[in-house]
Amino acid sequence: MSREDASARATRLRASFDDMSSPYVYTACSSDDIADVYAIERASYPADEAASLESLTMRCAEANEFFMLCRCSSTNAIIGYVCSTLTARETLDHDSMTTHDASGSTLCVHSVVVAPSWRSRGVGKALLGRYCDEWIFGDERLRQRVRVMRLLCKDNLIAFYQTYGGFTLDGKSSVVHGAETWFDMHRRADP
Repeated sequence: MSREDASARATRLRASFDDMSSPYVYTACSSDDIADVYAIERASYPADEAASLESLTMRCAEANEFFMLCRCSSTNAIIGYVCSTLTARETLDHDSMTTHDASGSTLCVHSVVVAPSWRSRGVGKALLGRYCDEWIFGDERLRQRVRVMRLLCKDNLIAFYQTYGGFTLDGKSSVVHGAETWFDMHRRADP
């Protein structure tokens, strides 16, 4: 697909996502949103895996353009989010997952989270698709900066990320975070 065709596709997709009849609205995270985001984080992960309030605040302040919220269009309540940071490293490790290097070209996806009361309604699929296809790779400015997206996930989510985010499984991760085994996945800007 040529760049012009890809651009036209992105414009069509963006228009469909921005349709006022959509049940979801996507916005950047602000410091005013962090308390609600943190509550969803704590409700969604075991204590040894959940991001701290300080980590979420840092990601919002330093990597805001990579922190997307999904809101219910009728109430404006935050119902999910994706947050990421950049690293100059090729692979994910503890350091690349705890800092933001604005000069990096690898996007570390930390969380793809849907509030418990909104799960099993297709929000996660919509959220991940929007983030990957439109927020990051559909935005020409961000697409030029992000060469590859990387994430860690548990075994039960591998198919989700492959199907709805276009990620490829790399294998078992060397990163230890909490008690369970994690797997490395990636998605390149130009498949």
